[in-house]
Amino acid sequence: MAEVIWSKKANRKRIAFLTYGEKEFGRKTAAKMNERIESYVQALAGNPYMGIVESLLQGRKQTYRSLVVHKLVKLVYFVDETANRIQIYDVWDTRREPRTQADNMNNI
Repeated sequence: MAEVIWSKKANRKRIAFLTYGEKEFGRKTAAKMNERIESYVQALAGNPYMGIVESLLQGRKQTYRSLVVHKLVKLVYFVDETANRIQIYDVWDTRREPRTQADNMNNI
């Protein structure tokens, strides 16, 4: 099993998403959202290549993959084989323009 690490940016976005979910739909729904995200993260730890190569991020230093974990949330990550680690680099809101979100990752 690979270790899964959240970047500070990704973790902030995850918390913001869950806070939004709690505010709009209630604590119980937000807890279910979090459980769903965590179940996908656990699956990812056992199968790091289950996400697709993110076409909007091709040609970057890392090979970024993405995995839709909720109809509103996509995790963007890369696999560090030498460290047996998965780095969740960003969390994308699927309701927003994907090109804009990819462009916001231009410093990588």
